[in-house]
Amino acid sequence: MARSNFSYEKRRKELEKKKKKEAKRLAKAERKAAIAAGEEVVKPIITVDAFGNVTETWPEVEETEEEVDQDEEDTSEEPSPA
Repeated sequence: MARSNFSYEKRRKELEKKKKKEAKRLAKAERKAAIAAGEEVVKPIITVDAFGNVTETWPEVEETEEEVDQDEEDTSEEPSPA
C-alpha cells in the first residue's frame, strides 16, 4: 500500500493559508484606502478552491443615472480618427 506524503500535504495547506491571508490583507488595505478617499466600499467574496487558487467575486453594483450619463459623455467627446 502506498504511503501518503504528509510533508507535501502539510506544505500545500500552509501555502493555501498563506495565499488566503495575503488576499485578505490586500483587500483590507484597499478598503481602508477607499474609506480614506470617501468612496463607497463594496466587499468582495474571497474563496480558495481545492488547488489553493484565491478568487475574488465582486457583487454586482448598480450604476446610478449620473454615472451612466458621465459614461455617455466620455464616449461622445472622443474625436473620430481621420
